[in-house]
Amino acid sequence: MKARNILVLVAVMMFIAGSVFGQAQAAVEDWPTRPIEVALGWSAGGTSDTTVRALAAEMSSYLGVDINIANMEGANGGIAYQTVYQSDANGYRWFGGAQVQATYPITEQAQVGWEVMYPFPAGMGATTIYVRSEDGYDTIQDLIDAIEDADRTVNYGHTSRGGNGHIFGEAFVEAAGLEGQVQDIPYDGGREAGNYLIAGEVDYISVSLGDVADWAEEGTLQPLLNLYDDDYEWRGVTFPSVKHDFPELLPFTSINPYWGISVHRDTPEEIIVKIAEAFEYAVEQDSFRNAITDRGIIPAPLMGEEADIAAAMVGSGRGWAQYDYGIVDNEPAMFDVPRLADWEFPYNESSADVRPWPAEVEEIFARMQ
Repeated sequence: MKARNILVLVAVMMFIAGSVFGQAQAAVEDWPTRPIEVALGWSAGGTSDTTVRALAAEMSSYLGVDINIANMEGANGGIAYQTVYQSDANGYRWFGGAQVQATYPITEQAQVGWEVMYPFPAGMGATTIYVRSEDGYDTIQDLIDAIEDADRTVNYGHTSRGGNGHIFGEAFVEAAGLEGQVQDIPYDGGREAGNYLIAGEVDYISVSLGDVADWAEEGTLQPLLNLYDDDYEWRGVTFPSVKHDFPELLPFTSINPYWGISVHRDTPEEIIVKIAEAFEYAVEQDSFRNAITDRGIIPAPLMGEEADIAAAMVGSGRGWAQYDYGIVDNEPAMFDVPRLADWEFPYNESSADVRPWPAEVEEIFARMQ
């Protein structure tokens, strides 16, 4: 090829490359220009659904585009999480729900863990054992006595295999000495578990407090045991702390979930900053706070490294409990995940090498404190 032709070809290629780069840069600067989709990993009506929808409504107002919620149930949110991870990292698809992604490699519910997304937790809540009010149990000991006197296996419902409700349910069974007398039944979210409790298909449920707190307020359900370090009062309902009857269960508070959104870590930094600004706006709105506190959810917004720490710690708190109770076969040590007693951050090579948050996001979070 003649030298002149080579120069022309190189010039054309440089022009095309520059044009493509310019278009990509413009797309980042103009983001968002179309609706955003949130893949929510749990059923409609539960705490994940309530929190994410309230958060998305305010973030939509700030960003000026629709944020659409698509419930994608299954694998304790793992199906939705994996789907979002495999999507383009352009800021237009988020994961929504409980921030339990650190457990996914351990449970094999997804192929990737917390390291691949930036977590934006917005609220948190304790895990609670509920019964039907009509059954007449006033204390957790009443339920234990009924289980011991039953001439059948007693069934309890929870949010999903390996979830906080399942772990707390198994911890309670062991602490109460009820092994062999109780069978767990997983459902797609705490709201669904509550429906089956009301229908009489299970005898009690172990779910996130906010999943069915409104049914406790109206008197249909009654909380008997709450995985929290003190009694929790909400709209005239008392949620009794485990410290009274089972203080040995207090370390399990680390399994209590945060709820919010997560965004692919390969998303351009400028877009992550815009999402952080929208998140800051959303969690400060009275309409958001009222929406989640109405369900017994405690506002607890996090961003930056603090959010990474909260998300990562779930792998130790839940992962080891899941293994110890035979819920999963994989020992967390296989993934270099330490027990909580040995926990520090970073705690292994993958956590040390994770892509850091943009410095501007850390500044946004600092001013929120």
